Amino acid sequence: MKVVMPETMRKMDKLAMEDFRVPGIVLMENAGKAVADAVDRAYQKQCFTSKKVYIFCGKGNNGGDGFVAARHLKNKGFSVEIFIPEKKESIAGDALINLTILEKMNVSLNYIFSNEQLSRVYDLLKKEDGNFALIDALFGTGLKGDIEGRYKEVINLINKTKGYKVAVDIPSGICGRTGKVLGEAVKADETVTMGLLKPGLLLYPGAVYAGKVTVADIGMPVDLIEEIGPEGILLNEDFIKDLFIPYPPNVHKGFFGKVFIIAGSKGLTGAAALCALAAQRSGAGLVTLGVPESLTAVFEVKLTEVMKMPLPDHGGCISLEALDRALEFSQKVDVVAVGPGLSTNENTKKFIREFVINCKKPLVLDADGINAFQKHPDLLRGKEGDIIITPHSGELARLLNTVPLEIEENRWQKVVEAADEFNCTVVLKGARTLIKSPSSPVYINPTGNPGMATGGSGDVLTGMIAAFLARNREPLKAACAGVYIHGLAGDIAREKKGEFSLIAGDILDNLPEAFKRIF
Repeated sequence: MKVVMPETMRKMDKLAMEDFRVPGIVLMENAGKAVADAVDRAYQKQCFTSKKVYIFCGKGNNGGDGFVAARHLKNKGFSVEIFIPEKKESIAGDALINLTILEKMNVSLNYIFSNEQLSRVYDLLKKEDGNFALIDALFGTGLKGDIEGRYKEVINLINKTKGYKVAVDIPSGICGRTGKVLGEAVKADETVTMGLLKPGLLLYPGAVYAGKVTVADIGMPVDLIEEIGPEGILLNEDFIKDLFIPYPPNVHKGFFGKVFIIAGSKGLTGAAALCALAAQRSGAGLVTLGVPESLTAVFEVKLTEVMKMPLPDHGGCISLEALDRALEFSQKVDVVAVGPGLSTNENTKKFIREFVINCKKPLVLDADGINAFQKHPDLLRGKEGDIIITPHSGELARLLNTVPLEIEENRWQKVVEAADEFNCTVVLKGARTLIKSPSSPVYINPTGNPGMATGGSGDVLTGMIAAFLARNREPLKAACAGVYIHGLAGDIAREKKGEFSLIAGDILDNLPEAFKRIF
């Protein structure tokens, strides 16, 4: 599903009106009706049982959508009351036309300015004890700067009430680009967004404030929608299915790809094992695990189907002396994954950098495979060939010489920046995981849950992506498939065990069920 920035959506509105001659008031009519229909559906589902609707409208087009919704709801038999924290003189254009219609229909219109008036509104809503719908039509996606003053008080009031809350386009106070809360924001149960999805509805914390998201068809010409290139794509099951081609029955294990994983160190053998098993469970034909030779006996016990390659080590960590052997073997495989549990030993970091620079095969870098380049990002920038890096916010912050908070508050911007700067496919892990290659839109993953925030979860993902890359040789597709199915397996594990007790091994154990659900 396409995702566009708010400014792109505004550009589409303008093109619809200027190039296709769709009147703005028609777009507003369709938007408002979609909101009214959402409220009616919620009523039919018994989200509330009275036919009372309270609508908070701003002075712009978002408020105009609210006015249209009011008319349709009144025609459906709802009792409608509107609250406007503005003077009537500030309302213009299509919004004013729809406000005037409501005046002719004798809809209750309340202009609220003082704390005393707000207090009376709150008392009114409190008496209803949540048995009503409330529509937030204060601000749209064009909001700039933090909400303060009267509007902040209004939003606080809305959030204190118990009614079923429906936001128009985006909850007021949420940044449409980043999902940030701009001072204060409406916590909606449902959001009806117009035309196409916006990032702020999908990225946290905006996704929490948006609740259930419905995309409304507002009459945007289909040619225009197809013409506009999306900034993002929300992954879904159909998209993932299309990434896998059927295989003929007469295949052999080499047909499904050979994966070489360089991982593990003293005290971190579990990371290597999880990664290797995930690669196998994700369909790799042959998996070889390169491990510190002093720990080989441990892996022989832990792993049955995985082949092991002992590599020279020092103190239980792979050493630079392993370089030639690892590079030689890499020529015999399709993909190499580097990083899980390798440690931050300085000698090991030198090995990682030299191996990555000289390896001619597609690479998946995770964890310590990324951290080795913290002080040497120029080496990663200059690397040719297919690379997928799978950082969390801390690891990407170290690569981009910033702090994790900066990454978390600007996830979309930073994944774009990293993909361009390092000329590779970037999987920015977290809620929600974003995937980007230099020439692609940003892909947003909807699967997964908080229980997956546990040690080893990323190691499973690395093995999965490496297996998919070995099968189809396309980094972006492998990354998208890995992230989506990894999250789905985590969701299945949550169904069985709950979030609280979920561990990485549960994700691994539920990969077969995840594949069965998709294929």
